[in-house]
Amino acid sequence: MRLKLFIGALLMLVLAACGEFVTPNATISGYVVDMKAGEPVPGVSVTIVQTGESATTDAQGYYSIDTKRGRYTLVFTKDGFATSKVTGLLTLDEKTLYSTILRPVFDPQATVEPPELNLDIPEWYEPGQEITVTVSGSVADPDTNGFQFLDVALGQQGGSSGYLNGYVRHQRFFDFDGSEKEVTIDTTGYNDFVTVHAVAYDVNGNRTEAIGYLYRSPDLAADAPASPTDLTAQAVTFGDVAVFGTLSVPGLTGDAIVNAMKTGDVAALKRLGEAVQNATKQGVAAPQDSSLDKAITWVDLSWSYDPAATAPEAFEIFRKNGENGAFYRIGRIAAEDAQNLDGNGDPIPGSYSFRDATPGTLPGVLLTYRVEAVNGDKRAASTEYSVTPLPAFKVQAVAPGDNVTDVDLAPGYVISVENSSTINFLMAIVLDRVQVDGFNIEYISPLFTVTGADGEFHPFANYGISGIPHGLIEVGNGYGFSGETLQPFHTYDWQPFAVTAHLNDDGEMDAVSIGSDFFGIWGPFGVEDGPVNTFVTGDGVTVAGAGGR
Repeated sequence: MRLKLFIGALLMLVLAACGEFVTPNATISGYVVDMKAGEPVPGVSVTIVQTGESATTDAQGYYSIDTKRGRYTLVFTKDGFATSKVTGLLTLDEKTLYSTILRPVFDPQATVEPPELNLDIPEWYEPGQEITVTVSGSVADPDTNGFQFLDVALGQQGGSSGYLNGYVRHQRFFDFDGSEKEVTIDTTGYNDFVTVHAVAYDVNGNRTEAIGYLYRSPDLAADAPASPTDLTAQAVTFGDVAVFGTLSVPGLTGDAIVNAMKTGDVAALKRLGEAVQNATKQGVAAPQDSSLDKAITWVDLSWSYDPAATAPEAFEIFRKNGENGAFYRIGRIAAEDAQNLDGNGDPIPGSYSFRDATPGTLPGVLLTYRVEAVNGDKRAASTEYSVTPLPAFKVQAVAPGDNVTDVDLAPGYVISVENSSTINFLMAIVLDRVQVDGFNIEYISPLFTVTGADGEFHPFANYGISGIPHGLIEVGNGYGFSGETLQPFHTYDWQPFAVTAHLNDDGEMDAVSIGSDFFGIWGPFGVEDGPVNTFVTGDGVTVAGAGGR
């Protein structure tokens, strides 16, 4: 049925081109976000090349253009940014969602003309068949601005940073020079209409995406799948973090991190960190520059599926933004790729997950999800689940202040917080600066859990704490920790560990925001650009009072 509808739509486009009748209306909309952190980019000019119709992104990076149904090229431009372009975007439905990313221009004097990209693909495929696509292209100024890399993905776009690549079946090539590149793709998990996305960047950050379309007739005799159950979602927000690569690693879910923290499972946190290190060695993850003042948000979805029911070919994930938004399909994943693994790497029967890190997962915006199991031309949907990502958790090291001297040998460490939620996890970490090259950790305070209150500090006595637990001090302008005895006349670096979380009505964490985690205590995604203060101790004879003691 879908194939007939698709062929009918193509016929309408052909007849329209011949002047037989006017094609139906269509709307193209989506989000434009920063290339590293996924934050909205407002003020971007979005233009349909064929018609000249255009729009400008709003404060959330959102745009919407009313047009006719057809196959279009869109160009995204803004001063200070390289240009993004998409070719071959087909608007078969009344509403088409297309989101993209912009990179800040690398060289303001270099070209912002995006590359030309050609994508040659088969017209048809069989289920599970490996297909070969051919990509070629050219850049505007090959002498000074060659290709940086090529990414070829199935079902949805791949990109330059990890937040676009979680669970995406894609291959990346750093040797692409514009000459023909043949890429083999496995189509397992797809049963009818599927897109192929080739994304290429040049050195100056200009980006072009070419979209191609593959077809096959779905299996009309396939058994209907069961409905996914127990859908839950957990939003994770990072402040000041480089996001290249880490989000590309399946299985490293925020849920796993939270569970390890709640149970104090240090071994689990270590295992998650090792997974990132192994992925880095294999070229899957590539942590980059950490000097960002950004925030990134993604949502980890988990659900169950009855192992005794008809096995689905794939799951499709749908999301709507806000109370009155429309549902859009944001991803499709083969059932075998979505299945969770146990500690031995074996599939857990009936347990599945997906990471939504697509543009539009914005802090403070209500997100509602549903998951559909797909088999042949049949599908079954889960119930809906909603979650609101937290804003960036902003923390500041207050005392000892930066570059102060003659600090008490047992100082108190104080931080201020902003945007705290239901509950906070806090700690102080102190490095001996003399041995900083070896990362000699002089002191790590115990991990304290303190009730949060949106941007306000309240005395700990309000939370039923009798007395002051070891390591925790009571101050009026932030949270504080008492230190151990340090060495005299030494220089130290210190940094807070600070995470805030929202608890739902069932007392479960459905959103976390990580403000400072330089040493990756929370998990493998340490916030590396956190608030660090340097201080020098005195001789211990006098007390400097630099810590609220």
